[in-house]
Amino acid sequence: MESYLYYAPKQRSEWGNRFRELFPEKAEEAMREADDRVKDNMISWKGMSIDMGDPIDWLHNPTGDKEFTWGINRFKHLRSLGIAYACTGDEAYASKAWEHVSGWIATQPCPWGLPPEEATYFQRPGPWRLLETGLRLRQWIYAYHFFRGSDSWSGNAEVLFLESVKEHARFLTAYPASIEINHSIMHMIGLLSVGLSFPSCEESEGWTAFAVGRLEECLREQVLPDGVHAELTPHYHMVSLELFVDCAVMLRKRGLAFSEEYERVLAGMADFSRRMTRQDGSMAPFADSYANQPPDLNAAALYYDRPEWLLHDQLHEQFWTVGPEAIERLLARAEEAAPGGESLGRLGEEAGPGGNSGVRLGVEAAVIGREQEVLTPALPFAFPSAGYYGLGNGEQQLIFDAAALGGPHGHADALSFEWCAFGEALMVDPGTYTYVENPWRRHFKSTAAHNTVLVDGQDQTPYLRTQRWGTPEASVQLIHWDAERQSICAEHDGYAGRGVTHRRAVWFLESGEWIIIDRLSGTGEHVYQHRLHSRLQQWSIEKTGGAGERESGSASFSLHGSCLVGRADFDLVCDLLLFGPASMEVDVEDGWESIRPLELEPLKVVQALLTSDHGGWFATVMKPRLGDADGKSLGIDASSNSEGGWSAELDEEGRPVVTLMRNGRLSSFRLPE
Repeated sequence: MESYLYYAPKQRSEWGNRFRELFPEKAEEAMREADDRVKDNMISWKGMSIDMGDPIDWLHNPTGDKEFTWGINRFKHLRSLGIAYACTGDEAYASKAWEHVSGWIATQPCPWGLPPEEATYFQRPGPWRLLETGLRLRQWIYAYHFFRGSDSWSGNAEVLFLESVKEHARFLTAYPASIEINHSIMHMIGLLSVGLSFPSCEESEGWTAFAVGRLEECLREQVLPDGVHAELTPHYHMVSLELFVDCAVMLRKRGLAFSEEYERVLAGMADFSRRMTRQDGSMAPFADSYANQPPDLNAAALYYDRPEWLLHDQLHEQFWTVGPEAIERLLARAEEAAPGGESLGRLGEEAGPGGNSGVRLGVEAAVIGREQEVLTPALPFAFPSAGYYGLGNGEQQLIFDAAALGGPHGHADALSFEWCAFGEALMVDPGTYTYVENPWRRHFKSTAAHNTVLVDGQDQTPYLRTQRWGTPEASVQLIHWDAERQSICAEHDGYAGRGVTHRRAVWFLESGEWIIIDRLSGTGEHVYQHRLHSRLQQWSIEKTGGAGERESGSASFSLHGSCLVGRADFDLVCDLLLFGPASMEVDVEDGWESIRPLELEPLKVVQALLTSDHGGWFATVMKPRLGDADGKSLGIDASSNSEGGWSAELDEEGRPVVTLMRNGRLSSFRLPE
């Protein structure tokens, strides 16, 4: 069995050289950061430069935000000092790292004797919160591999370090916290790192067994059977996936493994992460997530030997865990597997809005479709335990949210969806913007900010504050799912207190159109707002229909959207039909999405507005096309257009029905009951 979990001191220089060869920009960046660390004890945080003193005061916090104290006590900054030392062998980097570690050990005694409820409180202030204890321990294990054998880390220094590491491990085993949130994974990844790094320590076998057992429990408790993290938030799902994979990687290095159940669910987690990727490569930002970059699946790509999952821009993060051979081997396979034998390049190049990967301009729709089939997982897909479903083909992708709220990180977005076409996101989830309690936080979590129906201006679940929802909580029921025919129907009871139930059905047709029918069942007067948040910035609206529609008590509007934000030279357009009761009106207002924290990008919100005292309904038909593509806009009124006419009205039982007359054939679409 190898003596070192990652690499031996004699390999350090070789790994440093190969890191510089593979990731020259990241190596230079790390060395610049390390030089700054050696020069002084200034910390940069959210645009502020903070002098932490000499020696560092690990509790100094002029920000008033406890996240600052937690962050600096995780010791992630040791990574840049370690890389600089591996690349250069300059003792100054090792000396500064030891100054920080030894200074921390001398001033931050372990708080033994705390009541369990205090020690395990997940918001406990200070450096010995269990989350910081686990994450700090993990970084210290990496630091041990970086600096062992250096002058600064030898002799009494190594003894002092190892004693503190043992104390950290004992503290984590003495105070096991709840396994219901992902913090517990981070507690145990630190403990597992110690147990596997020091197999000769008499306590290491027990630490490893304790960590493995707890991690198995975490997976069973936190992850649904189909592989989706129970918070139903893609961002936190990704965080948990990488942690679970890193633990499996460490075990594999010691010839050990988790249970078959762990491995099965872990594979499902990786699959879900792929499925929640937009056509442009960014992450679909449902709940508290952002779409500023593609999902980082590098840990899973290396673990499962899947070169098509690689995200080149973040691959350097895995280097010091798996080593240069594994990185180079998968990079070589990625080059071989790329379409046409060419490199896929880095996701994020040819950036669209917010730095997302865009499609090349002037490419034929069929070519774009083939590229999307390579970059985007196959459709349709279903994660029924979680409530996320995907429909579409190589050219189009729709992700439908029939999920529960998902806890504090959830948004009031039942029955919402995201829609992409020809490599671009057209109808989007707005993202998160901020976690700080303010009007923007409330807006981005609200029903009004999502692609669903708002009733009486109220959220589906009452909002209390940034990480707390009120009651009753909206629940969602799946009514119908047909993967072969690409259709889904679900309803939620978030407005049951107002006497209203919302049911929505979606169909995807082989001809490329989408049909969405919404029914709001209830009594009493209510205001219904059917809202679609689009990156298309220019919309024309024409009220259509005539005497026939007035007689049937329905109204119809034809809309045309163009001018994709940030892509003015890419002529992608959307034809949209909106149907509803005769009193329905349609307008377009300004909206916002947050691709990155604290940044706003413009959207246009297409809104159908209805006030009714006997329920309501909406029907939507939409289809994208490239501006120079052959084809006509969607037609309305089947009675006057035998080639491609659409109409919608209530049937004799008061249920909305969408009909299409095409090539002499009549097709009807009704909500499943």
